[in-house]
Amino acid sequence: MAWSTYAPPAQWVANWSEDGTDVTFPIASIPELTAAEADGATGDMRKCIYALLAKFYAFWLTIPVADRPAMMTIYRSTSTNDVTGEITKTYQFQFKVVHTGTEVADEESA
Repeated sequence: MAWSTYAPPAQWVANWSEDGTDVTFPIASIPELTAAEADGATGDMRKCIYALLAKFYAFWLTIPVADRPAMMTIYRSTSTNDVTGEITKTYQFQFKVVHTGTEVADEESA
């Protein structure tokens, strides 16, 4: 397969939909996210962001290396503090952009 097979948002997040104004998807499409964490008034945005990043990275790993885009890369590193045992996960999303800096460059220009 080629990158184009993996490009649609619904490949990354199950049941992703859009109506020209809003993007929606079921909370269940993001395994590490609960309804309480995603609640617009009482939830925790840190947990929303973390769950989305973890989901995107997990999907990234399912894409065969030869089919991954040249204009986007996702990295994750995990470290553990030897004294406290605290675990830190760092996600890095890297995009090559056109000279204006506002658009991700097309794969064809790779």
